[in-house]
Amino acid sequence: MDILYYIGSGSKHNNDELRYSLRSLEQYCKDVGRVFIVGNKPNFIINCELVWVEDKFEWWKNAFEKTKAAIKAGISKEFLLFNDDFYMLKPFEAAQYPFYHKGDIMPKPCNPYQEVIVNTGRILKNLKKPFKHFGVHCPIRIEAEKYLSLEKYFKEPVSARCLYGNLFCKGIKTEDNKGVKIKNAKQKCFSSADWAGEDTFEELKKMFPKPSQWENEK
Repeated sequence: MDILYYIGSGSKHNNDELRYSLRSLEQYCKDVGRVFIVGNKPNFIINCELVWVEDKFEWWKNAFEKTKAAIKAGISKEFLLFNDDFYMLKPFEAAQYPFYHKGDIMPKPCNPYQEVIVNTGRILKNLKKPFKHFGVHCPIRIEAEKYLSLEKYFKEPVSARCLYGNLFCKGIKTEDNKGVKIKNAKQKCFSSADWAGEDTFEELKKMFPKPSQWENEK
């Protein structure tokens, strides 16, 4: 199964997030096909399908447009969508990766991200669909044709993950692992927080010391 990363240009760690995510992917994923990177290209990347898409919208629409660009570029009909700060911790098969949510979308729009999530919940409620929060910091399996059918909703702020998960998936409730200590992660995936310090990356370097096939060692 193909893997998709969409990335921006705001890494505070010289894209080491992506470097160690790819190392963890190679170590633990049993059925990796091609790796697509949409957005900016870090200078150490090799052996990937690269698709340039400019960040010219709000984050929620940028995410949709980048995923759509990968689909148009020929990614597999079903693929596994990653963020660059997802690090896999145990062996897994991409084609069998579970769908996770963290419970009901609650009406507490206390920041711009939450406002998007709450608005997505409103749309789902009007559609008489479940409104679980699929914005868990771990990969999600995507079927290309179903994903493209979401485009009609992107005239207003919406979460593609939450729309997709509630319209097309049956998820498992879990705790989100973003920002927890790696040893405390309760899934097969850990996600570093935006404020992650050098100690986090030192730990990742110890866990994944070997460059991946997608990394120029020079």
